Amino acid sequence: MSFRWRLIGALVLTALCAAVGTYLLASRTIADRFDAFRVQMRQADTQDMARLLGQYWEARGSWEGVDQYFRARLTVWVQGQVVYQESRLGEYMLVDNEGRVVACGYEPFLGHHLAMDDSLRERTQRYGHPVMAGGERVGTLVPLDTVDHSPLEMDFLASVRRATLIGGAIALAVAAVLGTLLATQLSAPLRRLMLATDRIARGDLAHRVALRSRDEIGRLARAMNRMVEALQRSENARRRLLTDVAHELRTPLTVIQGNLEAMLDGVFPVTPDNLSPVYEETLHLGGLIEDLRDLTLAESGKLALNLEAIDLGPVAENACEALRPTAAEQGIRLDVTAEQDLWVRADRRRVRQVLGNVLSNALRFSPEGSTVSVQVRHAGDEVLMSISDQGPGIPHDEIDQVFERFYKGDAARSGHGTGLGLAIAREIVAAHDGRIWVESSPGRGAAFHIALPTVAAPAEPL
Repeated sequence: MSFRWRLIGALVLTALCAAVGTYLLASRTIADRFDAFRVQMRQADTQDMARLLGQYWEARGSWEGVDQYFRARLTVWVQGQVVYQESRLGEYMLVDNEGRVVACGYEPFLGHHLAMDDSLRERTQRYGHPVMAGGERVGTLVPLDTVDHSPLEMDFLASVRRATLIGGAIALAVAAVLGTLLATQLSAPLRRLMLATDRIARGDLAHRVALRSRDEIGRLARAMNRMVEALQRSENARRRLLTDVAHELRTPLTVIQGNLEAMLDGVFPVTPDNLSPVYEETLHLGGLIEDLRDLTLAESGKLALNLEAIDLGPVAENACEALRPTAAEQGIRLDVTAEQDLWVRADRRRVRQVLGNVLSNALRFSPEGSTVSVQVRHAGDEVLMSISDQGPGIPHDEIDQVFERFYKGDAARSGHGTGLGLAIAREIVAAHDGRIWVESSPGRGAAFHIALPTVAAPAEPL
């Protein structure tokens, strides 16, 4: 059974239970309250009748002729049916002080003596009301029936039950209609979500769910759209990665294949000079494969880290010293400024790798005679490393792509590097709970910033 019909059934069942419960509760409550009202009214009527009968005794001095008032009846007809038939005294019997029934609306009781009828005596003792005349008790007025309803009262209760039943039926019908509309409104967006899910599962990542509501279903649709966008970005990144890897592998393999074929054909002699390019390309392939391995491990969270408390100042200085000969060959000055006690919890080798990647990138883009500056300092509860160059800078539309796989600026498309260094640096910094970002403007160079959380210095400095 579909969600729509289950929801409609649940709403109708709830409305049915509510209608039945309301009908039973209302009927019982109205009947109880009506019976209580009848008892109070009967008591008030009994007191009034007893007072009138007392006046009758005072006027006559006896109960002679009083019986005619008990036999008189008032009949009300409505559309040919008797809806009311009663006299004020027709529902009572009058008992004199000797215990004899002297007047009664029910003739079989007339003339009975209480001493000979236990039921009448019990009724008189329980419900009888004294009739007083001149301060003396001259008789007892006893209701004949304290339970049964009159025809008019029964018609009133029946009309109340019918009205309650009709109201419940109308409420049930309205609930069914509203439940159907509500179920349709709820199931329609869910159906669109299901169709969208099917299309996305079949690979249509460009599809989006068109829902504008602000309720939970609307938020679910927006979350689903964000998920699909993330999947689409991931799929695009995967395709770009495969394309870039194929491109990066094709160039060195082409060089290697071409040189080896020339040597095999005798075009090139097998000499160290001819083998050197082949060797360099194999080194490039090895570096590319190693970088891909590091990037894959870092992105999957499986990169092994040997965390320890290290002082970033000496680490940055050592990284710069390792690249100073390369900088000197390019005619680039390399300056390092580091504060004291810059302690972080990190993997020393991986931090050196990050600094090496960022510094190599800065040297690659720096012109001859320029300076690459490295500053390491405290910045609140972080240690901030900034690497600035005086190169051409990064265009604004490429800032967000700097840390992507195989990104290369125009000045570096000569074949140097694998294009994975900054992507690896980003993942390694993220694995250390740190941050890395770049600030740049065309013509003014670029500044890469790396922030790592500080820790307390160890008891015995390393």
